[in-house]
Amino acid sequence: MESVAAGTASAWCLRFRQQVAGRVRLVCFPHAGGGGAAYHPFSRLLPAGTEVVAIVPPGREARMREAPLTSIVAMAEGAAAAIAALPPLPSFFFGHSMGAMLAFETARVLRRGGHPLPRRLFLSGRRAPGAPPEGETPISGLSADAFVAEMVRRYQGIPAAVLADRELLALLLPIMQADIRAVESYRDTPQAPLPVPVTLMGGRDDPQCTDAAWAGWLPLIAGPVEALRFPGGHFYLAEDRAPVMAALAARL
Repeated sequence: MESVAAGTASAWCLRFRQQVAGRVRLVCFPHAGGGGAAYHPFSRLLPAGTEVVAIVPPGREARMREAPLTSIVAMAEGAAAAIAALPPLPSFFFGHSMGAMLAFETARVLRRGGHPLPRRLFLSGRRAPGAPPEGETPISGLSADAFVAEMVRRYQGIPAAVLADRELLALLLPIMQADIRAVESYRDTPQAPLPVPVTLMGGRDDPQCTDAAWAGWLPLIAGPVEALRFPGGHFYLAEDRAPVMAALAARL
């Protein structure tokens, strides 16, 4: 298992809105190839009193010079150490795609360490661990061009501006490949269900968010589970943030 040095814990958290009298904290976990900056709009659109913290694993943004991790558990251990070091505040976790897996596993790591659990998990755009992958084969070991083509086909998650800029794409490719390797190698381990309310969120046109894809979350959660679907595909968040922000705000 890859390890995370305790001294680097503060690098894991990008804090957009630090409230002197913060009421709650929303901790956001990135999708594959993504970073903390994707969650900056949350800090502007959520109600005052909400501190927004984005988790930044190695290999991206300010941590670009660090080698990316290829294990969800290793990322979760680093994220959990950083979250536990933050000033106490009632916390909620939001994770999209890979970030949903990471948010879930981070909550498990916090429980094992005896730390407070989040008040709620918002798990977005991700089928349950172990759910059938719709017959699709692993892609992390493909050539660069084939990998990019599959990322576009499956997730429509690489902006056109990045695809058109070969230098930028080459810079981001190792992060995307490492993250996808982490997702593909993740295996759920039997543990007691998390006693946390869960809101499953996703786009109506996303095959990751069908009833069958989400059903596997139920045995892993001891708290109440609800499902919310929004217009759009895998990156429904970028299509219309207003209803998503309203759903989050109503539950914080």
